[in-house]
Amino acid sequence: MTAGTTATAGASSVASHAIDPNLSYTPRKLTRGERNRREVFVFFSPRNQRVVTIADAVNAAVALKLEFDPTIQKYVERPRRIQFTAKQQIDVSFWTRDTSGEERFYLVVPEAGAVGSTTGTVSIRDRNGLDDAAQRNGIRLHYVTELELLSARAWLATGFELLPLVWEYGRLATRSLIRNQVRARLANSERVSLSSLIKTLDFTPASVRAVVAGMIHHGELRLVDYLPGAADAVLEIARA
Repeated sequence: MTAGTTATAGASSVASHAIDPNLSYTPRKLTRGERNRREVFVFFSPRNQRVVTIADAVNAAVALKLEFDPTIQKYVERPRRIQFTAKQQIDVSFWTRDTSGEERFYLVVPEAGAVGSTTGTVSIRDRNGLDDAAQRNGIRLHYVTELELLSARAWLATGFELLPLVWEYGRLATRSLIRNQVRARLANSERVSLSSLIKTLDFTPASVRAVVAGMIHHGELRLVDYLPGAADAVLEIARA
């Protein structure tokens, strides 16, 4: 389900850095030094309807998981810092609000077991110490480890394939028409292949791929045993 040039060209035309003023938190801006010494990923988030700026690959992987989690309404990178020691503050990695209104804070734990702080790097292997620090700061942390992300690397590769298609979906004038026809096809079939949709629907292959990706992003469709890079895909209705 890889995107062609139609899907990827001009992706920045939809980009906006505007933050929803109704959210509880806003992203802390990276300093010039952080931008120089860290790997920074900048991309348009359809779920947030804004450009997100993520530091470090491990955090980008978590952002991608949040992006394609239909139970997540919004997420914010680096929403706040917590006082870890008397002289050190560390960034909370993400804040999320799900569709039920529940809010959570996530801390991503790299395999190295250390993260940057206001005075250099700090070890975060001691979960009890982290929990105590979070409690002192009035929040509860949920942890995501790099090992967990490695076990989900096939899905993450799929997410990287789908994201440019979701960008295209947001710009597609015919998306409602195509979406309704995809729904009609699946109303009478448990599963359908992407190639059969492309063959039978009277729209361009790029448009059909974009709508399928958008429906996956919204949690309406699910890929069945998909391998990243495959030429075809099997789809089914996503059920709770």
